[in-house]
Amino acid sequence: MKKFPSAKQIIEEAKRKNPKADINQLHAITFDLIKKYRGVYYQNKIKDFLLRPSLARLPKEIKSNIESELLKPIKGGNIIYSNFMEEVSRRISQVFQPISGNLAELCVEKELIDVGLKQGINYQKKKEHTDLIIYYPNFLRWKKKHRVEVKNVKLRERATRGFQFDGDSIIGFFNDPSEFTDSNIRIINEQCKKTDGYCYIPPVTLDRIKDKIKNKRFKSNKEFASDMEKFVKTGVIWAAKNLRYIRM
Repeated sequence: MKKFPSAKQIIEEAKRKNPKADINQLHAITFDLIKKYRGVYYQNKIKDFLLRPSLARLPKEIKSNIESELLKPIKGGNIIYSNFMEEVSRRISQVFQPISGNLAELCVEKELIDVGLKQGINYQKKKEHTDLIIYYPNFLRWKKKHRVEVKNVKLRERATRGFQFDGDSIIGFFNDPSEFTDSNIRIINEQCKKTDGYCYIPPVTLDRIKDKIKNKRFKSNKEFASDMEKFVKTGVIWAAKNLRYIRM
């Protein structure tokens, strides 16, 4: 591997692995692929290092031991790194973070494409300080629009506060229910009430916090694409529980 694959290359590989994957399964596959390619990256870096002329004459067994030791997990302060290489160099992490974020956005976009929405007609990306904007009835003659913030696996207080300015709805792959504190739930719910939006989260996380979010604007992220499809067609997001609609 000469360089780390792009987000688009990784999501295409994930789709080939499981063409029928739902939004959360697809995101999980992309995350596993990132970890796989990160491991390959480190292995190749070490192999290249051991091919240096000054090390080339080392016995094969010694080189194998060096490689093994460098790839062992190591603790630095309170942080456990996957190996020595990760601890001493943050360059791969600087690549990992934006790719990981881009993959979250591509997983969400695939859902929109799968229900028939088209970029430039029904939605735009990276406009007006937000990740996605959905238009009713279309971009060229829109009457209403709905801004969507896409997040990855971590909610973080900063993301919660930023959502108040950058989105009408938020969708993410949040895998830590403990991040949904009473404070975060209140902030998200109040913002979504103002914008007539929702916070779309994985079904597993949704189930684990269901007692804390009763009668609040939280939905499964599997409902996101169908909600946006309905918005494009009708200008409203339908409330599934009582078949009433939320006017935008």
